[in-house]
Amino acid sequence: MKRIALFAFILGVVLATFAYFAEIYDWVGLQEYLTVGFTGYVLIISSAAYYMSALLYEWSSEPTVWEA
Repeated sequence: MKRIALFAFILGVVLATFAYFAEIYDWVGLQEYLTVGFTGYVLIISSAAYYMSALLYEWSSEPTVWEA
């Protein structure tokens, strides 16, 4: 699952960058590129949320740290 989240993060960065350049250079069909950029942002946020949740789950499974 972590590989999928990493792939989603990289793909999201690529899509968001693509939409950023589309906005800067005023490409035709700007609305479609902005939709692609929004999809990229959703992928970035989703993968970051997965990694943070996995990290919190990993930390919660180590009770010896909290008993000290």
